[in-house]
Amino acid sequence: MHRRAFVTLSAAGLVSALTGCGQEDEGFDLGKDVNVPQRLGFSQVGSESGWRLANTRSIKKAAGLREIDLTFENADGDQKKQIAHIESFIEDRVDVIAFSPVVESGWDAVLRRARDAGIPVVLTDRLIDSTDTSLYVCSIGAEFISEGNLAALYLGNTFAKAKKPATVVEILGTKDSTPTRQRSEGFAATAAKEKRLRVVGSEPGDWTKAGGEAAMRKLLRSHPDLDAVFAQNDEMGLGAVSVLEDAGMDPGQKPRIVTVDATKAGLQALVAGKLTYVVECSPEFGDDLMDVVVDLCLGGTVPRRVESEKAVFDKASAEDALPDRTY
Repeated sequence: MHRRAFVTLSAAGLVSALTGCGQEDEGFDLGKDVNVPQRLGFSQVGSESGWRLANTRSIKKAAGLREIDLTFENADGDQKKQIAHIESFIEDRVDVIAFSPVVESGWDAVLRRARDAGIPVVLTDRLIDSTDTSLYVCSIGAEFISEGNLAALYLGNTFAKAKKPATVVEILGTKDSTPTRQRSEGFAATAAKEKRLRVVGSEPGDWTKAGGEAAMRKLLRSHPDLDAVFAQNDEMGLGAVSVLEDAGMDPGQKPRIVTVDATKAGLQALVAGKLTYVVECSPEFGDDLMDVVVDLCLGGTVPRRVESEKAVFDKASAEDALPDRTY
């Protein structure tokens, strides 16, 4: 079995690596024979939504095309399961570990074990909350704060001529996850700057349609006269639509509904007028992940951050995008 060589960044090099997308660190050189399949252990956060299922398909397809030996595990939203997956990958001496963290905190101990074993770790979709920046070499995913910014900017412009700030509620994802926190932060920051939106309440919807329905029912009881809803993914937004229609309201018009992801179901609802605006968060970054795996194994340089695709959709642009939508 080959010996992995872990490259430690100098303080200056680490600062440079963390300064943003496009900066490259020294990477790992695992000394892999080019003819030996790279071994990747991947732990998926769950299968809670159409977005997540599309993300899983993208990763599995890309691994197959690159002939990467993929060990894929599903944590079903359970951090303990995910930690067990990572421990198993370390025991199996895979070449690279990648995972989408269930929550942000609580990873230091297991990731130190991976680091000490000389196995590089890649974060996908989400980040971790740790002061030890040596625990992972690269993160791949969307800029969640920007997604929240874009949602608030659209709603702010929509209500620019209103006599008073629009009343808005927010349906959040899973508590303590990176997209939940950062989308909310971005939305709040832009809303405060624009001064056209008044966020009066929020409830977690756990990224599912059923969770969005439950959150919307609770929010509607407290705030029956809503101007807008910001749902942090399409699934929860579609759940909100169902509840609002049952209440005799006209979702998409009153209240306006903005969501994130741009799945096929979300864009179809946008075209049908049930949603008002959708911010894209593409799940299709399997190729990006496999690029990183290959570079790590064969001594290439690896960027500290790889940003996934992003776009915004109104009804017209959704109609154009739907025929080619794969998720």
